[in-house]
Amino acid sequence: MVKKLLLVLAIIGLLIPLGACGPAPVEPETIKIGCLLDTTGGLGPMGVRILDGARLAVDEINAAGGVLGKQVELVEEDGNTDAATGFDGVKKMVEINGVQVIAGPMITGASLLSIPYASEHKIPLITPSATGIPLSEMEGTEWYFRTCLRDDAQGLVLADVIMDKGYNKLATMVLDNTYGKGLETAIIEGLNALGWEGEQVVSIHYAEAALDYRTELQQIKDANPDAVFASTYCDDGIIVFKQASDLGLDGMAWLGCDGNYGSGLFEDPKSAEFMEKAIVAGTRTVGAGDVYEHFKAAYQDKYGEAPQVYCDTMYDAVWAAAKAIEAAGVYDGEAIRVALTGLEFDGATGPIAFNELGDRTAGTFEIWNVVEDPTTETGYVNAEIEIITWSMEE
Repeated sequence: MVKKLLLVLAIIGLLIPLGACGPAPVEPETIKIGCLLDTTGGLGPMGVRILDGARLAVDEINAAGGVLGKQVELVEEDGNTDAATGFDGVKKMVEINGVQVIAGPMITGASLLSIPYASEHKIPLITPSATGIPLSEMEGTEWYFRTCLRDDAQGLVLADVIMDKGYNKLATMVLDNTYGKGLETAIIEGLNALGWEGEQVVSIHYAEAALDYRTELQQIKDANPDAVFASTYCDDGIIVFKQASDLGLDGMAWLGCDGNYGSGLFEDPKSAEFMEKAIVAGTRTVGAGDVYEHFKAAYQDKYGEAPQVYCDTMYDAVWAAAKAIEAAGVYDGEAIRVALTGLEFDGATGPIAFNELGDRTAGTFEIWNVVEDPTTETGYVNAEIEIITWSMEE
């Protein structure tokens, strides 16, 4: 009888799933925030500095006690200024690293590919720098948030500059992608809304990979505009400005934007010299207020240089992710997204709040130019001309 009982117990033991006898699931030791930036490729010089803004935010969050009682871990991927590579980075962070919120992508192209995926997998994305208008018009955009301002807002600021300076013959030379063409369209629509009586004498959409733009620049020279708007990244922008100098185009006014802001374009002396002489105004999203001053000082102290374009919006994106996780009370993508929709806080770039499309509702732009500065490594620096406050109500 005893033998039969032992046999029955042994059989029952075999039928119990092994998991039921194992240890309880181990809670993750850290809270992961994904970070997709382009630290190589055309935007590499900008991306590495933006990454420093993300790392600074994580350091401060952890020094303040972390999130949900745990330290924050920044999971970093490089998008290589390429849409497909950036999308691969998003998938890797979600499927291999198990992240539930991502600060990024950095560019519009990678964002266009990533939004449907983020919607399907319920992972909110918070971009610091993808400004393309179509991102607000996609299915699934409720999973996409921006701490930067959109191209239509930047386009209106540039249109005001063109009107104020009385330019009537405008040439545009922009990247042949969503960012470049979107910003060009925003400027022209802004000018038309302001009653501009001028003419767009030439419109050039160029391939970043071409690396020789003399033919396109000759078209601008032949059109004889009184102003040229250039939407570039870093590596291609250096070539554009060097070749424009060779063709003698530094005698006309040039307008820049966020894509060609930063010390990366000064690495070549001829590019720097051209920008100092020719660019009368550029635009970029910029921070302001006490939080920005704290961020600026902390960034300078940690990295030995002042923050450049989108370092502050990335800092705000990581803080937004952390605050949303804390508000959600759980590390879960859907709960984090809901928390982001109601999030409000003072960031380095001013008050942070998102509308129903995930877009920033207000912010500030800087109008900048380039000046000589012998204290810098390159001898040149971007200088502030004016700060402009923008909101959706205006």
